Amino acid sequence: MPTSQNPLFLRQRLRDRLRKAREAANLTQRQVAEDLDWSPSKLIRIENGKIGVSVTDVMALLTKYQVNEEDHEALLELARSARQLPWYWPYRSVASPEFQAYLAYEGSASIVRAFERNVMPGLLQTEAYMRALLGGFTQEGGMSGDREEMEARIQLRLERQQRVITPESGQFFFILDEAALRRVIGSEAVMRQQHEQLLAANDMPNVTVMYVPFSAGIYPFFRTPYAVFEFEGSDDDIVAYLETPDGEVLLSERTPSGGKKKQPADYLDAFWKVERSVAKELTEESLLL
Repeated sequence: MPTSQNPLFLRQRLRDRLRKAREAANLTQRQVAEDLDWSPSKLIRIENGKIGVSVTDVMALLTKYQVNEEDHEALLELARSARQLPWYWPYRSVASPEFQAYLAYEGSASIVRAFERNVMPGLLQTEAYMRALLGGFTQEGGMSGDREEMEARIQLRLERQQRVITPESGQFFFILDEAALRRVIGSEAVMRQQHEQLLAANDMPNVTVMYVPFSAGIYPFFRTPYAVFEFEGSDDDIVAYLETPDGEVLLSERTPSGGKKKQPADYLDAFWKVERSVAKELTEESLLL
C-alpha cells in the first residue's frame, strides 16, 4: 500500500469529494456560486480541475454543504495536503501534463497493472537500458531535446523507481510481450543486465512480472501499451493510461464516452484475461530461449 499519496491525485480526490458533497446537499453549481458571491464559472472550474481551490474556499464550501464535523476536518486536511508540490515538480519541463498525471496515479495506487509491447516498463529499466533507449529515440527523431534534457529524463526515471517500487508500496503486475524481452536495446551486455533486473524485481513480494510468448498469437489489446490504476478508497475510480501513436491518453470512469470508446474497466478485464489465459511466468530459463 502506498506510504504517501501524490498531491495531484489528492487534488482530484478533493474535487470529487466536494462535488459529491454538493450533490448530497441537493445544490447546483450555480446556486452555490451565487450564494458565495463567486463568479458563475468558479465552482465549475474547481470541480473539473481547471483551477485549484484554496483551503479558505474549501471551508466555505463545506459550511455551505453542511458537511458533518468528522468529514469536515478530513476534507480540510486533504485540502492542505493537496497544496504541496509533487516530488517530480523539478522535472516538469521534460514530463508532459499527461505523464505527470500518470506519475500521480502510479504513486497513489494500491494496485498497478501495466502491459508493454515493445520495450521494458520504465519502472523496471536499468540505467544502461534507459540511456540506450532514450538515445535511440533522440537519434530517430522520436524524442526532441539535447543531452541535458535526456539526462533529466533519466534522472526522473531513476528517482521514480526509487520512490514507487518499495516493500511498502502497492502491488505491481507487469505483462510484457515477448518482443520486449527479445529486442536488443544497446547491446547483448545491456540486455543481460536488464534481464537480471527483471528477475530481481519479480522476486519482490509485491511485484509480479509475466510475459506473453510469440506462440500466443493475437491477444486482447496487444497493440497498445497501457496501465490500469486501482485505489484503496472505495470512492476513487480506476484509471487507465494509454500510449497511442497520437500521444498519451488518460481514461477514468468519469470520462465522457460515446459509441464504442473503451473504459478503464475494459483494460482491466483485458489484463486479467491475458494474465489468466496466455501470460507465462517469467523465469531465468524463459529469458535464455
